[in-house]
Amino acid sequence: MLLACPNLLLRPLSRANRLSYGGSDMAPTRVSSGDRLALTMRTVSPAPRAFVDSATGAPAFGSYTGSLPHIELGPTFVDRAIRRKKWVYVAIGSDSLWVSLAVVRMGYATSAFAFVFDRASARMLVDRAILAPPRAAEVADDPSSSGTLARFAFGRSSVVLERHAQRYDLRARFPALDLDVMFDVTWAPPAIAAIAKLGPSLASATEKRVLAEVRGSAVVAGRPVSLDGALAGYDYTHGLMPRHTRWNWAFAMGKTKDGAPIAFNVVEGFVGEAECAVFCEDRAIPIREPHFEYDVSHPHRPWRLRGEGLDLTFEVGAVHEQRNNLGLVRSRFLQPVGKFRGTLRVGDRDECLEDLCGVVEDQDVLW
Repeated sequence: MLLACPNLLLRPLSRANRLSYGGSDMAPTRVSSGDRLALTMRTVSPAPRAFVDSATGAPAFGSYTGSLPHIELGPTFVDRAIRRKKWVYVAIGSDSLWVSLAVVRMGYATSAFAFVFDRASARMLVDRAILAPPRAAEVADDPSSSGTLARFAFGRSSVVLERHAQRYDLRARFPALDLDVMFDVTWAPPAIAAIAKLGPSLASATEKRVLAEVRGSAVVAGRPVSLDGALAGYDYTHGLMPRHTRWNWAFAMGKTKDGAPIAFNVVEGFVGEAECAVFCEDRAIPIREPHFEYDVSHPHRPWRLRGEGLDLTFEVGAVHEQRNNLGLVRSRFLQPVGKFRGTLRVGDRDECLEDLCGVVEDQDVLW
């Protein structure tokens, strides 16, 4: 639910972990009408037709709306085997459930996970994660073309995500979970996309799409559940990553008090501000990179996100957690699921969020 909160003044916080991208910065400015804080938004351009800028020979670094072109990264064996990582994450939110799943492709391994969170009881109904050999999964280099965007098959678990123009078909099988849905982005807001420089010879491309209309169903722990009318979103990321990579991420979807869909995607660190946006109606509105406050030793405790135009508390319902130690490769991955409340700048107005379902994330990986 979303309620109007007029004339709320948010305190700007310092930004950290900035990375290079092509969009302009934005800064707060005072306006003469009242004591209100106006935000000068960064400029986002339509997504480029080609990943490589013909004028520079480098990736077309920038912040964009629309789908990414074919990604051209990792020309050498070392890049493909060690540095390149690709993943697709899909979230589906209904009045009763939040479903998340992902397929991750690295040169030396793959993984997949899925969880189903019951909003009424605030508990996980399904929570699965699998680590598998490299050939168990694939993620496409071109997120905008029709065909298989991601696949995973290992043991009793499988995921297939296919794109057909504006429609996506998703079939997933995990122990205690069968998922068969389609989601359509025809009437969804445009994607927010970013191509960012992460360091010398390192770059990442990411695309987030939200508020797609869902049709289909799931069988959760033996119980059939309709997902007709739910909302779907995805995260496609493909990059040559630093050896040590860390970020915080938050992603939420739901509806306003009047029943209008709303969503946001924000991250601190990694790609940063270039992919931060609020989505409503037919718009993707760029916003600033917020600061995350939380206790990594107690992820069930509330999280706080604060920044210019944003002040949110996240109440945790349950936590999906993966910790791996394979010697040279170590990771801590926490993704609590729950609900957001607080204030969010949407264009030229402040809104008060209440019970907006979503996830937050702590990712710290040596890969």
